[in-house]
Amino acid sequence: MEQMFTMLLQYGTTPALVVLSFVVGLLVKKIDENSKKDEERAKRIMDTLGERIDGVESRFEERFAVHARKIDELNNRVACVERDYLPREDHYKDTAGWRAELNRIFDVIVRQLERQK
Repeated sequence: MEQMFTMLLQYGTTPALVVLSFVVGLLVKKIDENSKKDEERAKRIMDTLGERIDGVESRFEERFAVHARKIDELNNRVACVERDYLPREDHYKDTAGWRAELNRIFDVIVRQLERQK
């Protein structure tokens, strides 16, 4: 390329400038074509990414709804267990007083039976 320009300069600057302007014109044309192709590629990539993001969002919403239902069901089960079954401490508190009362009643019955004999 360098040798070609030096040979053109032997004929004068005009032929060298004409060839340089032609080469620069070709480069500008090629750059424009590449920029158009890049814009098309970018648009396709953005469309593809948009579709994939929409798919991910829809799958996320479906999974979220399923998990929300499961959480509600488990909350209902926990509420039922809390409502239907007493904790052990509450059970012992409730039955501890009964034992003492039953023992006193048993003692009264035994004394009454001893008095009747």
